[in-house]
Amino acid sequence: MELSERLSRLASLVRPGSRVADIGTDHALLPVFLVKTGVCRSAIAVDVKPGPVAAAQKAVKAADLSDTIDVRLGDGLSPISPDEVEDIVIAGMGGETMVEILKAAPWVLSDRYRLILQPMTRVEVLHRFLYQHGFEIEEEHLMEDSGHRYVYLTAHFAGDAPVDDPFFHWRGGFLPPEGRPFWRMNADHLERRAKGIEKTEPKEAATLRTLAQKLRAL
Repeated sequence: MELSERLSRLASLVRPGSRVADIGTDHALLPVFLVKTGVCRSAIAVDVKPGPVAAAQKAVKAADLSDTIDVRLGDGLSPISPDEVEDIVIAGMGGETMVEILKAAPWVLSDRYRLILQPMTRVEVLHRFLYQHGFEIEEEHLMEDSGHRYVYLTAHFAGDAPVDDPFFHWRGGFLPPEGRPFWRMNADHLERRAKGIEKTEPKEAATLRTLAQKLRAL
């Protein structure tokens, strides 16, 4: 089976031999691929809506993988026990939603798990959560698929959080030159925010402009 470029990139980050959870699985394309190709020995496919769960169950049955892929209805990681998985894929949703999912599952604060994340929006919110909760971003990249640009990253829990660094939330774990389109986008966003509050919150506006200037200088 063939995956989209977006799902192929995510699949390439799953550790061989791991048990994987795919949160927001939709049609279970990713877990079916990972198990069918032998990358993962088992998978749990989770979605919060009955429609996608039914579609996932149908796809798993058609692939004859019902014994190794368990499809579950539920919110985020709530249907999963900590001892059932090692790699966790959360993709195709906003950064704020991802943060809520991770907050509701404090057991992910362990170095046994690898997080594979692909936020659609509010990446800086996800960065902030990871940074403030002791996660280390292993790698972060941009990809293009069907005319859209996506951010994807891997992270693991590394211990105590460092002193907070607001600049990191907007810079992320990118290396130049790959990260420059992302940094320019964030700089534009920060400057628009600064313009909107410069009369009511001049100090905050100045802080936002300084962050934007630092991003443009990378």
